[in-house]
Amino acid sequence: MIKYVFIFILMFGLGISTFAQENDFDLGIQAYNEGDYESAFLLFDNWLRENPRDPEGYWYLGQVYEQFDGMSDFLALENYNQALALNPEMTPVYLHRGRLFLRLKRFEEAEADFKTYRRLPKGETTRIIYKTSGTDSGVSSIFTDQSENPSQILYLLSLSKAGQGQVETAISLLDSAIYYSPLESDFYAEKGKLLMDEKQDQAALIALEKALQINPDHYLAKQRVLSIRQGGDREKLEELTKAISTDPENPLPWKIRGYYKFSQSDFKGALTDFSEAISLHPEDAENWFYRAKTYAKLKNWIKAEQDFTEAMFLTEQEPELLLGRGQARYYQNKTELALADFIQLISIDPSNASGYYHRGITLHRLNRASDACNDLTKAVQLGMENIGEVKQKICN
Repeated sequence: MIKYVFIFILMFGLGISTFAQENDFDLGIQAYNEGDYESAFLLFDNWLRENPRDPEGYWYLGQVYEQFDGMSDFLALENYNQALALNPEMTPVYLHRGRLFLRLKRFEEAEADFKTYRRLPKGETTRIIYKTSGTDSGVSSIFTDQSENPSQILYLLSLSKAGQGQVETAISLLDSAIYYSPLESDFYAEKGKLLMDEKQDQAALIALEKALQINPDHYLAKQRVLSIRQGGDREKLEELTKAISTDPENPLPWKIRGYYKFSQSDFKGALTDFSEAISLHPEDAENWFYRAKTYAKLKNWIKAEQDFTEAMFLTEQEPELLLGRGQARYYQNKTELALADFIQLISIDPSNASGYYHRGITLHRLNRASDACNDLTKAVQLGMENIGEVKQKICN
């Protein structure tokens, strides 16, 4: 989803107007533009207490609410509604409210607002709209209310149509947006997504690769190409990928997508996601544990041992961690260290059949056949019946 940040610049001739004394409204705009949303909230709130019929105050307060978590989207919507109740001709509010409706999945209302935005005159004030994408860092481009290029509003209309299930219309609108702005990578990435939904993988790849040709770092486009080539539950993967794109500093979506990729045997992809989760939250033992399991699947036993050890520093020495590290050590021929892990595992969980099995085969490697046979017999008694052939060979 593209985020639009509106900044007013009042231009008079060749100069920019200045004010001898700034009021709460002006200070609120300044705080908002500097990213100090808490101060902006207080300033706009104070302004509206004294000026309860100022539509621009409600418009800006709505924008501030959009920066907060929780139920703030609905508070933003209330303020946009109030702004339009006071001034139904306030064109840019329709764009903001339409974008908010998109996020709330109220697609028909979003479409209505975008159409109203296109229909209404844009006024005399030049509003510079800084457009940032969830896949980009910083400002990617700018446009103004007076811009004759309709590509951005066509793009938003396509999203609202896609949300209503009108995929052909959405693709047609995207094609129109591309006609007006042929170097906008987001347009191709979204077209690729819609073609994927229509099972038109080859056409989708063409659109996605065009997005990457324009912007090689386009995150969603890269992930969608991987989704086509690797298969799996595309809807689930797309949902997780969008969550990451929306909030890339949040480790949880990275971890959850890592789980998903691990479950689909995409171990290299899982490794990348768990590594990112660790970089964002190194105190989470689960991140280290699952990356260790991923390294084990890739038979990188050295890295697996290191990550299991790190997880054990962060949490109690749980049986699964001891089992994993013991296995990693066993495959590195660190037999005595592996044995120590399996002994500790059994002391913590005496009914762990896998613990007895792994201690048994480790003892066998150490030429302690009798002890090995006892452990394998115990593993079978605890329900590990599929090791009968191994037990027979060692015990005989």
